[in-house]
This record gives sequence, structure tokens and C-alpha cells, in this order.
Amino acid sequence: MQTKNIVQKKAQDIFLYAAVSIGFLGATEVRGVDFEELYNVVSVESVKKPVEHSITLGNAQSGRLRTRSLNGPTQLGLSVVSDNCLVGYALASSDETTSRYHIKVWLTKESIPIELVVGPARSAFLPGKLLGDGPPEGDDITVVYEVRDVFESPSKSNFGIKQICLPVEYRHHFERSVPPLDAKPYVYLEKKGIDQAEPKKSIVDDFGVHSLSCQVSTEVMQSILKYEFHE
Repeated sequence: MQTKNIVQKKAQDIFLYAAVSIGFLGATEVRGVDFEELYNVVSVESVKKPVEHSITLGNAQSGRLRTRSLNGPTQLGLSVVSDNCLVGYALASSDETTSRYHIKVWLTKESIPIELVVGPARSAFLPGKLLGDGPPEGDDITVVYEVRDVFESPSKSNFGIKQICLPVEYRHHFERSVPPLDAKPYVYLEKKGIDQAEPKKSIVDDFGVHSLSCQVSTEVMQSILKYEFHE
């Protein structure tokens, strides 16, 4: 019972951070966010055995598959209700270094679309699990995401969105992951407070088990309804 209460308290804390960040969107917007659709983002300070590997990754804007080199982990997106995590890896430079793209995002069904200007994919999130004393809790997640920086909003009001995470196809050796049609995209929102993360974590993902040292958490990942690239 005590463990359950701690998990619920953690979920409520993260939810409140997100609510503060987007509170001016209205109560309807906040009520549309489930705890299962929130991740606490922490930076990885050091990795015991860093990964450097080539994968095939899709492009959310063009659909094109390309071989990309990744290294890390560099970030973790920690679920607020389970042992699921999204493991962030930096991607080697692409040929899109100066490209900018316009994208519309809808936070909920009731929201007016927000227009953003984003760059090329600089990192990727792979599904993972936190390792502890017992078996990891929570249904497995399978969606892989590309992560793009948000540079500006044409409307000059980007609601504190720092980055956007878009579902993409992923291939590694004999493994292939294609995002389902209902795969949720995410946006990064800056927290209005600081949450000290546990400094030492063990995780497992497609590249094995990693021992990590993490920094403080300053951002939340929140799911959004949909997105569209446009000219």
C-alpha cells in the first residue's frame, strides 16, 4: 500500500507540473491528459558502457528510412505510473543541418492548433524498462520516437514547448518497429520547479542493460492529440 501511495503521489506531482506549464490552455486541456501519458525527463550525466551503434530510422516528415549512428544514453523519459522508460540517444549529424519545418500540433480535441518551427531530428527515444529488485511493472511499450528541437512559434506563443517527439519506423538487425496509427506524439514542457532524480539507475533496452548516473529533472513529456507538417 505504501508503494502504491508513493507512485500516486509521484504521478500527482508530475501532473501538477504539467498543469502549471499549460494551465492557461484551460481546464479542458489539463483534464485531457492521463497520468499514463506523462514522462518525467532527466539528463544522463554518465554511462558505465556508452553505446555507439548504427540503426535504421524513419523520418516523420518525409517517411524516408536512413541509417543513423547513435550514441548514449543521454536522456531518460521516466513513466510516472510504471517502470517503462524512453531511452534517449543522440543522433550523428545529418544532411539537414540548416533545414526548418513548420508543424501544427493539437494538444487535445478541443484545442486550436499551435504552429511551431522545428529542426531536423537530433536524437531518438527507444523503449526501455527500469530495473529494480523485482520484475518491471507495466505493459511493454514499443514505439520509437525522433526528437526535434522547437526553434520558434510563428504565433510567438509556443506554450513553453521545447521539443517534440514524433513516432517513426525503427530497424535494428532483425528487429523492426512500425508505429501504429494511434501512436501518440509528445512535447517537452519546462517544469516550474525542480525534482531531484535518483542519481543511479539501471535500465534495459534494445542495446542491453545500462548503469546510469542522472541529473535533476527540469522537463515533462506530455502526449498530444496529433500533428501535421505543412509548408
